[in-house]
Amino acid sequence: MSQNKRFGIIQLTRMGDLIQTFQACRDFKWNFPEVSLTLVARKEFASPLAAILSEVFDEIVLISKKDLLKGTDQSLDNYLEKVNTWLAHDNLQNIDVLMNFSFCQTSNYLNRLIPATHRLGTFIDDSNQVSVKDQWSQLVYSMVMNGPYCPFSLVDIYKNILGCRTDVTKDLPPSLSPIERDSTENTARVLAIHPFASSAKKKWKSSKWSEVIYKTLKDNPELNIHLFGAKSEENESKEILNTSTLKKYSSRINNHVGKLSISETYTKLGQCTHFIGHDSLLGHLAKLHQLPTLTISLGTVRPIETTPYGLNSFVLSPRTKCFPCFPTTDCSFFQCHADISYQAVGEVLNSFLKDGPNITEICKNVSPFHLDSLDIYEFAPTAQGWFILDKQGDGAPIFREVVKDIFRTALSYKLEEVEENIQLAPLGLDHINRLRQISAGIEQYFELCEFGKRYSRFILTEVGKDQPSIPDIQEFGNKIDDIDRLQDLLKKTYPELTCIIDFYKVVKSNLQGDNVVEISESSYIVYNDNGILCSIIFDLIQGIINKHDIKSRKKAATKEGSA
Repeated sequence: MSQNKRFGIIQLTRMGDLIQTFQACRDFKWNFPEVSLTLVARKEFASPLAAILSEVFDEIVLISKKDLLKGTDQSLDNYLEKVNTWLAHDNLQNIDVLMNFSFCQTSNYLNRLIPATHRLGTFIDDSNQVSVKDQWSQLVYSMVMNGPYCPFSLVDIYKNILGCRTDVTKDLPPSLSPIERDSTENTARVLAIHPFASSAKKKWKSSKWSEVIYKTLKDNPELNIHLFGAKSEENESKEILNTSTLKKYSSRINNHVGKLSISETYTKLGQCTHFIGHDSLLGHLAKLHQLPTLTISLGTVRPIETTPYGLNSFVLSPRTKCFPCFPTTDCSFFQCHADISYQAVGEVLNSFLKDGPNITEICKNVSPFHLDSLDIYEFAPTAQGWFILDKQGDGAPIFREVVKDIFRTALSYKLEEVEENIQLAPLGLDHINRLRQISAGIEQYFELCEFGKRYSRFILTEVGKDQPSIPDIQEFGNKIDDIDRLQDLLKKTYPELTCIIDFYKVVKSNLQGDNVVEISESSYIVYNDNGILCSIIFDLIQGIINKHDIKSRKKAATKEGSA
């Protein structure tokens, strides 16, 4: 990469997303130290993290809705004048590549208004429509924002948008380089706990945390605990700590809830040895110190996307059918909360505090009644340096995770020509039958892609004639519209394919071309690419089914022989 390039990153979402953006850019900067990075972020979220963010970003440009609307003159002209003044900021000039990582309406407009030579991520185009040209951003727009089947960590997605590839045969970037700790340091365990989250769906009730803390302190006499949280979480922290069972352990519990700033919290986390909590900013901050982390994922959390990024990250997630849900999903019972018991968490945490969760020991000490409703994962790197959730133990994975692994393998090869050899646990007959159904859906989808190629080619052939028939061209165009409608029907029959179909709907809606010939050529390419992806997914599914069938036949033959 040539010298003195300037990349701009727009990230307007919350603090946890800022840290994930920081982690992606840190690995990118490690690969390309000569590139200057400018971050555009909301003042309310970026200011508390300024000391951390400045370690990677050369400039940080803050935007504040309050500042833009401040003043007695609230006219449109005054507002536009303030926006133009902000856009004239010196650090927003001469940007070579501008990338939108937040995919919201405000950032879409900023990605258009800030001057740049190239733009990635979503932006508002000349026709005032949302446009997204690069494939990894198209994947975010269709999969991350539209269902539970995205198979990649957000940090890895950001790194791929940036064009950051890891060669694990060479020196490793920060996310893959463990800190070498002084062997003379005090080996006593210091556990950081953040038992809170941004919504009720994503966090346990206080009583469960009280039980876990009690068991952990009882079973680990040398352990000290640091409890973290915001000012708004003080009442909940009192509910957790003000129980009779924890009174005799009060000297080993340091309650920091509501007492520390973000920067002070970050410093204090560095004095701990382990972290447990729900999906939140503090898990990401703990991982910046490379603490081993244990995340209890509930409600709307999608573990593969937001697990603290790095080595020694572990996840507990429920096997509940409706997990993960959407923020708008109505739920009063919180079955996913009930499916992760405090007994199981207490035992997993004890094992985690030693050398990482030991499944054999956990199974000895916890009833299957508690373990059968949850999964334990390690967030582990692949040969390419990306991270994946690696299921611990021999139990069959839930079907959603099987589908995600298949999609991940296919998309990795299709988008980056990366071959990821993901090992699936043995699947039961129910999973195999469901894969047969999806395989039938993929075949139908492939046929639709072939029809799309055919009618796109018909249009190109007709346009190339000396006297093209306008009615014929219109008829072929209508056929392509019919294919798009049939794809929508296919999603209803095979909901697991929704994210794949939507991915290529986004690709198709961003076709390149200014006339019927160029658009038809682009349409042909999209249908051809989609057909290739269908073929890869079909082959992967058939490979799994064939392996199961061969094993079943051998097992049946062995039984027959013994009889």
